Amino acid sequence: MEEKIENIQYNLDCKTGLTKEQIEQRIKDNLVNRDMTQKSKSIKAIICSNFFTIFNLINLLLGVAIFSVKSYKNMLFLWLVIINTAISTLQEIHSKRTLDKLSLVSESKVLVLRDGKEQTIGINEVVLDDIVLFQAGNQIVNDCIIQEGEVEVNESCITGESDARFKKKGDMLLSGSYIISGRCTRKSRTYRR
Repeated sequence: MEEKIENIQYNLDCKTGLTKEQIEQRIKDNLVNRDMTQKSKSIKAIICSNFFTIFNLINLLLGVAIFSVKSYKNMLFLWLVIINTAISTLQEIHSKRTLDKLSLVSESKVLVLRDGKEQTIGINEVVLDDIVLFQAGNQIVNDCIIQEGEVEVNESCITGESDARFKKKGDMLLSGSYIISGRCTRKSRTYRR
């Protein structure tokens, strides 16, 4: 069964951009550019992957065998296994938290026009029909149509072709490509399934 993709577009003034009310409505309608991929393992997954291993299972079976013959002194190795597993789990959780904080700091930002003012926002805050201003070095965060200006775009990540593409008003810019030169204003597009 084929899914239909409905293209939703609203009319707006390209000189002032979206108003606060329009932005709130688009957020309410879930017309936001959200990245739903999980950047790192959850804490539960970290704990499971560290505690439930073949190595720990073998040591547990050896500990049960030693316990069953009542040689309790020889079970001291289990403390080392538990301490080693706990230390590695705590280190991995600490690393996860540090990486999550760094990913927030390094999150890409875009320059948008809202209420007639230029604002810098995170790429996960871009909504349908946001007027985004691009110049050389910027990455296209979602599919969009150029409203004003001309740019050269590197689409090699998408098409595999290393030659730059010239884009002008009315042309489509694809998510994941980079602006090589020029400056443009574009209107973001969102699709609803």
